[in-house]
Amino acid sequence: MGRDWKVFQTDVLDLLRQYEGYMDFFERVGSLSDNSRPDAFARITRKDKKEIWILDAKNKSEIGEEDEKRMKKYIEQIKSNPVDVGLELSELTDHEVKGIFITPGKAESQYETVEFKGLHQFLQKELIYTDTDKIVRDVAKMVKRKKLSQSQARLLHQSLGPFRKRLEKVREDLSRLESDFVGLKLYTPPFDNLSFSPPADAVMKHSERNQVFLIDIPYSPEEAEKAEERAEDVEKYIDGEGYYVSLHNFDVDSRFACPPKQFKERVQEVLGVVSPETMAEVFMPKFEVEKKYRDGFIELVSDELGFKMRVSSEDDVNHRVEAFLNDDAVSRIKDRSVNSRKEFGEFHGDKWVQDLSVEEDLTVNYGNSESLESYKQSVKNIFHAAVNPVYSKKIARKTQQK
Repeated sequence: MGRDWKVFQTDVLDLLRQYEGYMDFFERVGSLSDNSRPDAFARITRKDKKEIWILDAKNKSEIGEEDEKRMKKYIEQIKSNPVDVGLELSELTDHEVKGIFITPGKAESQYETVEFKGLHQFLQKELIYTDTDKIVRDVAKMVKRKKLSQSQARLLHQSLGPFRKRLEKVREDLSRLESDFVGLKLYTPPFDNLSFSPPADAVMKHSERNQVFLIDIPYSPEEAEKAEERAEDVEKYIDGEGYYVSLHNFDVDSRFACPPKQFKERVQEVLGVVSPETMAEVFMPKFEVEKKYRDGFIELVSDELGFKMRVSSEDDVNHRVEAFLNDDAVSRIKDRSVNSRKEFGEFHGDKWVQDLSVEEDLTVNYGNSESLESYKQSVKNIFHAAVNPVYSKKIARKTQQK
């Protein structure tokens, strides 16, 4: 039968005690001479893992029918009297009761069996690697207090490299996005300037809107797949309307997922704001112009053609577009406005001006009201259709003269 069963039982209990600190409850309940009780009870009570273990060491190759009957009886006893594992009866329903046989070799049973040679690995997997929150908190405290050795700090730095690079890259993208808008503000941990501190990688707020973007930057597809439960957890931390988004390029199907390159569009859709940068893109002519960033406005200019436009906004909601045009372009815009039956801006001599506002549903008001996409089409049909041919002809004439 191999080594003495008392020695085997003692070895099992000694190993279990090494992991006692990772359990919420552990008690040796049997004895070397008493076969009526299992060897030990253990309980794990965590947010994502609530289990009661009935542990019984069996120094034999097969689990017999009598062994399984006794295990069934142990389980029934715990369910009827959970005080043996430090629980009230009302708390028992949250816990799964598991019978576990520990054997010297492989053995089959209706209950879980663990080979003694794999017991270390089993306990690490079930107790240590699942309690990562505690591990990370402990390591974070050690880093903060400079308690890690140089080699430990180096190893930690190297292992966090891929996550850190991904985080920094997306935060750089968010910072550039912030600069495109007037009223959009980016916050990153520890969120000292916010009235709340959500477990997120970034927060974005707009001065003109109530919604708050709570942003995660997952470092793996597995983490990206947890977006649904993460959204519920993160949104608890704010008073008001929170909008959770998981920024990544992983192939994960989720309503919360958004590629970083598409996030600007998501911001505009959710908040009902349009950046001056976007408005400048809407009015960008087909002929070559230089884009200049001035104090308070974006300028599109061609000194050679005598063309100049300005796009400005104080809040991403109210915008002003101004264009300094020649007589031919002015006349063509007026004609196209009349034909479209739209009051498309006003004229002050050679200056065309349009003031517009954006509603939370992305309706654009400029004397007429239409969706953002319809407004872009109106710009194309009226402004660009009038202006582009005029200045394109000037380019053609200048080319011929050369």
